[in-house]
Amino acid sequence: MKMAQQVSIESIEKALKKVDSLQEEALDRLIETHTLSQQNLVDYILQAGLEYQNEDLNVYSIYYFAVFMEAFHAQGLPLREISTDDIEAFHEPYLLALDAVHSNEDYEPMNDLVGQQNLQQFIIEEVESPDSEGVVLDETTHTQLFIVCMSLIGLLNSVAGPSA
Repeated sequence: MKMAQQVSIESIEKALKKVDSLQEEALDRLIETHTLSQQNLVDYILQAGLEYQNEDLNVYSIYYFAVFMEAFHAQGLPLREISTDDIEAFHEPYLLALDAVHSNEDYEPMNDLVGQQNLQQFIIEEVESPDSEGVVLDETTHTQLFIVCMSLIGLLNSVAGPSA
């Protein structure tokens, strides 16, 4: 797994500020633009909401997809389009890394696979904290969102950089 440049905390904050400052219509356009550039990835993450039968998960997943896309952009890291082959190649190692987290709280395989420590720390803090309206995610959505976002970050990281 190649080591891409890290997305900085400043780039994450810039992305979050941009996404959160948009009116609904502008946010929809931004998400649509990002979706068109990463359709396979969006299909992959929306599949999780279907499999988990959790509509809220899709709403949160798409929001964080937009934040992550903007964070890579703010960092100046180009992203090539993720293919279904990229997703298939990532899937098995990701399941093994998830198993290590759940069976013995070993985060090292996940950290090595995902490869973006600042984004990982950001999403861990996000899913554990109340949102702007004071809403805390239920345990099921919290766990599912962590799983989806870690795969999102890892897949984006796998296609980031100058050769993208």
